[in-house]
Amino acid sequence: MFCRSFCAVLMGVKAVIVKVEADVAEGLPVFRMVGYLGSEVREASDRVRSSIRNSGYVFRSKRVTVNLSPADIRKEGTRFDLSIAMALCAAFGYVNSVRYGDIMFLGELSLNGNVNPIEGVFPAVLAAGQSGLSYCFVPTCNVAEACMVRGIGIIGVSSLTEAIDIINEDNLEGHVVSDSYEKVWGNASPYRDCGDFSDIYGQEQLKRAAQIAVAGRHNILIIGSPGTGKTMIAERLAGLMPDMTYEESMEVAAIRSISDGGVAWEEDMSIRPFRAPHYSISPAGLIGGGYNPAPGEITKAHNGILFLDELAEFKRSTLELLRAPMESGRVVHARKNRTVEYPSDFMLVAAMNPCPCGYYPDSSRCRCTPEQVRAYLGRISHAFLDRIDIIIEADLVDYDEGFCGDGCRDSSEYIADRISAVKSIQDIRYASCNTGCNARMTPDDIKKWCHISGRAEEFLKDIYIRWGLSMRSYNKLLKLSRTIADYEGCDDIMLSHVEEATFYRKAWHRLWSKTEEFVWN
Repeated sequence: MFCRSFCAVLMGVKAVIVKVEADVAEGLPVFRMVGYLGSEVREASDRVRSSIRNSGYVFRSKRVTVNLSPADIRKEGTRFDLSIAMALCAAFGYVNSVRYGDIMFLGELSLNGNVNPIEGVFPAVLAAGQSGLSYCFVPTCNVAEACMVRGIGIIGVSSLTEAIDIINEDNLEGHVVSDSYEKVWGNASPYRDCGDFSDIYGQEQLKRAAQIAVAGRHNILIIGSPGTGKTMIAERLAGLMPDMTYEESMEVAAIRSISDGGVAWEEDMSIRPFRAPHYSISPAGLIGGGYNPAPGEITKAHNGILFLDELAEFKRSTLELLRAPMESGRVVHARKNRTVEYPSDFMLVAAMNPCPCGYYPDSSRCRCTPEQVRAYLGRISHAFLDRIDIIIEADLVDYDEGFCGDGCRDSSEYIADRISAVKSIQDIRYASCNTGCNARMTPDDIKKWCHISGRAEEFLKDIYIRWGLSMRSYNKLLKLSRTIADYEGCDDIMLSHVEEATFYRKAWHRLWSKTEEFVWN
């Protein structure tokens, strides 16, 4: 007897529908599985046989063949177990398979018939909904992330016996989990563990630069001595970012599903990711990789913030791998038989000391020689710096500001409201294209939206020549000027906006340009 069920195979953060075809015929007893299978899938034959037998059913001594189609896509993982078992149970005559054409089965089986949780449930369920399937059986522990997909009925099962009973009962709608999507959407405070900007004393220029960076999603590098608040400000930027849209949250949910074990009930999927890997991270850990390419930190930070503290301590070869993803918003892993693409559209926030001891250019405290300072700064290449919009120095906070002042009067909630207003301006501006924010403007967008006055143009021309800027850096100055104008509520880019944008690149020219004298205070 022949029977077919549906499952899914992951291709990056997307899934492709797999047809699990089971054929039971007379002949010598054999259980054979075909369809370009990985080792975990080949081992499913033993798990499925034991699960069926230990669930109270007889695994018949027949010639059993299971095919996972399409056969040109490699099948990895254990998510196919439940689908294979359900197809075989129908082929053996234990289940009425009339409804199988409308159902996807996902789950790993234990030898005693229990259904174990798996990774990648969300993209698989999303593919099922897009393919027109109406129901999806998933492990009970994966119900939360599965229910984030609208328009498909989710049925949680804890054992093979339970799945068979539900099918034979022929009342699928009565077992569908309801109202689960809302539990992972809008469930938490937008400022959960980020801290508040009102905690920060002094550093008015730095706080202004940080707000501008978030408003246009510009990459920012903060340079300063230890204890000047670099990390403190960076960690609070996550609380300033506007909540994700439904489409953005779906992308992030798919990434979490295949990398972090899924989405928990208590998570709020409107909150943007904030990733802060240690500087000892490997290249594969940062951008992803492996024989079966897994997402790295830059993909886990998609639609959010990637914070690199102590930037100069990262291996230079590791940092150089970020250059292409920072421009394209994606990372592509090419392997022998396939290519896997992961999204990586993140906002980079980095912090570093200006020298090995951390106190340059304060000659009273710094013990580094000019050569040591140059070597330390030289760990960051010009090509990498060229992809950063804002490079600003954090000065030491004086006593009156740090201990006697009132601190920052603007809370994170107040600043986030201002940034949301700027985001609304950009949403209207780029409604007809996929640009999204000022930092992602294309050359055509720059020509259309970055008109500057004659004085501002002359100023930029002078800076371009004197500083020896690249065209990328010049365009970044224009994008940054556009964001500053939006933040000030101006339709046109004025000279003051261009001057402020240039100020945010001054540290790059002072510290990394050979045309500048090496000055000690």
